[in-house]
Amino acid sequence: MRSETEPSPEADKPGDQTRMALMVAALKLFGSKGFEATSTREIAAAAKANIASIAYHFGGKDGLRLASAELVGSRIQSAAMPALADINPGNDPDSAQKAFERVAMAMADFMLGRPEARDIATFIVREISNPGPVFEHIYTDFILPIHTRLCTLLGLATGHNPESDLIRLGTFSIAGQVVYFRVGHAIVARRMDWHEVGTDEVERIKTVILGNIRAFVETNRKPRP
Repeated sequence: MRSETEPSPEADKPGDQTRMALMVAALKLFGSKGFEATSTREIAAAAKANIASIAYHFGGKDGLRLASAELVGSRIQSAAMPALADINPGNDPDSAQKAFERVAMAMADFMLGRPEARDIATFIVREISNPGPVFEHIYTDFILPIHTRLCTLLGLATGHNPESDLIRLGTFSIAGQVVYFRVGHAIVARRMDWHEVGTDEVERIKTVILGNIRAFVETNRKPRP
């Protein structure tokens, strides 16, 4: 498993590695402290980079914030899009439900099993609570496309209009479970008396989420002709 600070395939050259390190550091600090409360000096120190490299690579703190949002989008899409790309349920409700479940489980694996997902979740929660240019980017570029595709699947699975309130809110409620288990990691672990949330614990969480998906579909499925 790649660590949070280990260079990724997106950062093969020294300059690219510095850029990636700055985005990873900013992502963590912006999420934990907030944009205004985080200084460029802190970010540079956390990334082990020269403070001038922020202006060089991003044009300043605002540009780094937007680049961090783009990094979040690319990481989430890398988890969700492969599962979505191969899906073609046709008009079969059962296939649509299974496809929806596969994407939800892929997202749960990413959000609950990847160490960098903690910082991604806190960054998203903070940004969406303060709508602005970064929120618009996050919403338009990856939340809306993924949510729309999931609504299409859940609508087909239940027989409802994918743009109905029921399906849009239902999709949010299911996605919200995954986010909560990531953001509320410490609360869940303490209440469950778990010393850590490892592979076995993640599978137990996924089983509950999967059951909730199936209960939603069963409760809201229209009678088939």
